Amino acid sequence: MAKIVKCLVVDDELSVLESFKMILGIKDYVVATAQNLNEAAAAAQKDHYDIVFIDLRFEGKEIGLDILKKIKGIDPKTECVIVTAYATAKTKMDAVQFGAMDYISKPFMMEVIYEMVDRALAKTKK
Repeated sequence: MAKIVKCLVVDDELSVLESFKMILGIKDYVVATAQNLNEAAAAAQKDHYDIVFIDLRFEGKEIGLDILKKIKGIDPKTECVIVTAYATAKTKMDAVQFGAMDYISKPFMMEVIYEMVDRALAKTKK
């Protein structure tokens, strides 16, 4: 029996959430969404996710790293990926320091998302 893959996407833009749902849905992954830190924390406390995609900026503020820290605090084994249109060397370094598996730039290709999920699943098998 195939493993049910659960993904959480945290972004304040509905269009981005819908894009992720469509992309991940193609592979029959279960997708939950959150639009802020509180919703993301509640989702992470309620369920375990194989991977969480987190936008870096919310309404112009870089709170994605705060969301990353919160989720890793709830479940350190959850693999997280920071997604941003505002990539910098510093935020990438900070994301990895706070436990992100990776950091990808918008816009991204569907294949990059699938690669992230595959990497997260491979890490949990170890």
